[in-house]
Amino acid sequence: MASSQEDVVQELLFRVASVYIDRLTDARPDPPRGRGPLKSADDLVAERFDLAPSPPLSAMLRRLCAFQINSCCHYGALYPWLTVLNPARTSNAQHQEAPHKLQSLLCGPSLSVGAVSPLLDGLPEETSWGFSLHLLRATRRGQYDSCIEKLLDRCPQAIVAYGNHHFQDEDKVLWWTKLLPELCNRTRAAADNGILLAALKETVVVVAMEMSPAEFLELIPDDGAASYFLPHLLTCCQRHLLT
Repeated sequence: MASSQEDVVQELLFRVASVYIDRLTDARPDPPRGRGPLKSADDLVAERFDLAPSPPLSAMLRRLCAFQINSCCHYGALYPWLTVLNPARTSNAQHQEAPHKLQSLLCGPSLSVGAVSPLLDGLPEETSWGFSLHLLRATRRGQYDSCIEKLLDRCPQAIVAYGNHHFQDEDKVLWWTKLLPELCNRTRAAADNGILLAALKETVVVVAMEMSPAEFLELIPDDGAASYFLPHLLTCCQRHLLT
């Protein structure tokens, strides 16, 4: 209780996050007690300790949690691209609670990603939930280049939603310096990939709205199909004339 308010918040968020990470990495067929939603201080105390904590520690946690554990301001709305990576399912809702809560904490304004990063290392990227949580961590750290490559490798249908959400203001240049060249190269190598073609089309639309005609021409690949890019170049020219 001698810590500052921010220290208290971070300690509680770390404890809550560690509970849900434990749930995701626990391979035991029979889950231990206390596996319900963490809605109260008692829920956190019951699950975080195999044995009942000492009365002083239990009382301290209850005091701390009383005003923090259900505070919605620490949770954030899920980024739109997460719903593409992890579509909602009606079955096994309890199993989905742990990754959903972790995603929400990582999308929120309060949790320090550096504090929980060592815990996230234990989540395998082979699972969709592990993959999304690793991407969230990299995104929070501003590692957009690696996130683009991973999404294009594994879930290209989410790349435009990712760009729309994160490539704003000073980061918008990543649409054409990183995303557009990657999509052109991958689409050329797999011309029959409808998902990549759709992502390329949406990306070219964004770039044509943001750049001047001369800049847009510089971006068109030397071996690009003129019939594909000309309509977008025309739109770019018309917009430029109107402005």
